[in-house]
Amino acid sequence: MDHPTPDDRRWAGYCLFALDQLLPARDLLRRAVAEGCHAAGLELSLVLRYLGEHGEAARQLAAVPLDLLNPLDRVYAQREQAATQMEAGEPHVASETLERAWAELLTLGDAGLPLRTGVSQLLGASHALLGRTARAAYYLGQALDQAQGARRVVSLHLRAQVQLYAGQITLARQDLEDAGRLLETLPGERAYHAYTRGLIERSQGQWDAAVAAFAQGSRLAQDGSDPATEALCELGQATVWTARGEAGRADAHLSRALALPASPWLTALIKLRRGHWLAAQGERTLAISCLEEARATFGTLGTLREQAWAELHLAAVQLPDVPAVRQHLTQAAHLRHALGSGAALLPELRLLPALGAFLTQLSSDDPLGVFLVDRQAAHCVTPLALSLQTLGESRLLVDGQPKRLGMRRTLELLALLALRGPQARSAILTALWADDDPRRATNYLHQCRKELAETVPGLQVVHERGSGLYRILSSDAPLSCDALDIQRALSGGVEDEQVQAIHAYGGAFLVESGSTWAEEEREGLEWSVIKTGLALMERWSAAGDYGKCESLAQRLLEIAPNDEGLVEYLVQAVLQLRGPAAAQRTLHELALRAAREVDELPAWHARLSRTLVLN
Repeated sequence: MDHPTPDDRRWAGYCLFALDQLLPARDLLRRAVAEGCHAAGLELSLVLRYLGEHGEAARQLAAVPLDLLNPLDRVYAQREQAATQMEAGEPHVASETLERAWAELLTLGDAGLPLRTGVSQLLGASHALLGRTARAAYYLGQALDQAQGARRVVSLHLRAQVQLYAGQITLARQDLEDAGRLLETLPGERAYHAYTRGLIERSQGQWDAAVAAFAQGSRLAQDGSDPATEALCELGQATVWTARGEAGRADAHLSRALALPASPWLTALIKLRRGHWLAAQGERTLAISCLEEARATFGTLGTLREQAWAELHLAAVQLPDVPAVRQHLTQAAHLRHALGSGAALLPELRLLPALGAFLTQLSSDDPLGVFLVDRQAAHCVTPLALSLQTLGESRLLVDGQPKRLGMRRTLELLALLALRGPQARSAILTALWADDDPRRATNYLHQCRKELAETVPGLQVVHERGSGLYRILSSDAPLSCDALDIQRALSGGVEDEQVQAIHAYGGAFLVESGSTWAEEEREGLEWSVIKTGLALMERWSAAGDYGKCESLAQRLLEIAPNDEGLVEYLVQAVLQLRGPAAAQRTLHELALRAAREVDELPAWHARLSRTLVLN
């Protein structure tokens, strides 16, 4: 065109925007505005938002003289104003602005058709952010009635997320597939498509597929100068690596997300993910601070769903402080009821396996059991928690419910690999079937693996061809083991955790097993419990803290009733706290209890009695 008018430049700029040529579009629209096309400021504001220049976008929009616009452009201005309000962290205000724009559009009749898709699409997004699922679905449906090209893909992506947070995973996948069929000619929408796919896969515990989708989305968003989508994809990767215990990888993605321009909602989401990461590193105080900041911002924004997410994370970081955990879960439950459904909380709960395990232990009439009821209503088939119980009664628990295993050695195989890590076949056969023919023992091993895979889908003992080792693979939920948890706490050197571990010790390790390896673990763990307790009581006794000594000694004597060192600490503590007569009674009771096991008074009875007399 030899002599383009300002209006020509406006529409050419919009076409460049539609083709993902954001910088050339920006420059052409600026020229159109400078040449007197006031309405081009609307498209210019749109392009600047996509470039992450939110402050400049707001200034350009404010400079547009609304009284000089035609009725359709005035509605367009309201839509852009609402988009700016969304970016500024005012979704409530934005939804009100958009409702007014929608009402005006309807009065324009057919003349308003060109903007109906854009306004209804943003209305759906604002209501979705505010947790208004029904309204969001309605407006996105209105958008999809007419949307073509990029607008159709955007609406499908938004509705897929609405379906995801409504617990309708099948419908979410269908919308994603429908959008995928339109991407060939719309490269600019591929990044957000990958992000949405990552959300769906992560919600189902498909970690590999989720992180691959988020990584693809991040690369595409960076190439397409889409900082908001890139930040979301970086956060998506961070959550997966945090859940997998890959702290370094998660931190790298969090750092990238922090470096990108962000709206108030996205800034709060970054804080939420940072708090999750800090909690996973044991940085409890810093984690709580981050999570509380995120919760406060979400509260200001009025986003109930994200507030509830923050409460779930705060509950998880308080474990094992049951009253504090229940306090945050109660707040999350209040928000869940305000939302009208708990489906939007289920994807977040999957990121918090320890909290999931806590929920599975609640009684059936506990009001906090509503989160498990929500899982049942959403037909969740993947478990929240897998637990291998080896102390006292041995069993495999799936969401707190025991799973019957026909072969006794299946559970012992899991325990061996959980405590001693990946093992060669020869080591497994020696540990579990030392007296059997090697071929028969190998057959037993394969039967155990088959039984496990059939009984608990997603939990397998896999053989790595490269190393030749067998290891546990739990693809749906992490597998915890009580003996391993206690070992780690005892060796961690944190006093409170050591005391909790001693009280959590539920009995002898794999009492039904006569295997040499199980006997070694049984004796080793019991001695670790006693040794750690003795060290604690020695420190407390020197400090004169006899109340702690008495409580811990009583617990340890339940485990080893004839241990002279424990008896002496308990008697000494009672002597200091309640005097010689109480100490003598305690000593006599302990001696009688020990005598019931060995049919005679233990030798330490007379020695400690003399000591008490001298005192």
